[in-house]
Amino acid sequence: MTPIGHSLIGLTFATLAMPDRDKTPGKLGRNGGIAFMFVALANLPDWPLPGWGHDRYDISHSVFVNIALICVAVFAVKILASSKWFGSGRFLSLAALAWLSHLLLDSFYNHGQGIAIYWPVSTCKLNLAMPWFGNWDLSQSVLSTHNLSVFGIEFIAYSPILLAAIVLSNKVSKRREPNEA
Repeated sequence: MTPIGHSLIGLTFATLAMPDRDKTPGKLGRNGGIAFMFVALANLPDWPLPGWGHDRYDISHSVFVNIALICVAVFAVKILASSKWFGSGRFLSLAALAWLSHLLLDSFYNHGQGIAIYWPVSTCKLNLAMPWFGNWDLSQSVLSTHNLSVFGIEFIAYSPILLAAIVLSNKVSKRREPNEA
């Protein structure tokens, strides 16, 4: 999976995590930090850090390692959060789901090798390969025909999920608004 798919799903979770009062068009700009944070979380297992990311795929894509890191992050947020909303169970759960979504999306690669998400407990792999999701080729230009095709397919597949979250979230926000006479 490329950062396109992971980022769109991160934005989907960010949309669902934003408080109702901040979903009006005039206030969406200040939510850029939330959107950025959720995109970063959704891409976190691929971050190019020593002993992490594609250098140590077994570690960075292990559900056990990621859940342990999420627990540490939630504990830190609960201690440091200045906002009741930011430290809420809803917000933190959606952030954790954005983070863990990475593992599921990577299992959709068409290479059929699966993701060893159970490391170090098991060598079993999660393999939900879908033929239309290809790998991008880093030996080619980012703008090569192949890579643009891979990005486009992910955009087409995941954009509707984001759009549905935006529509649903706005409908829920409007329902909660007090009726104006």
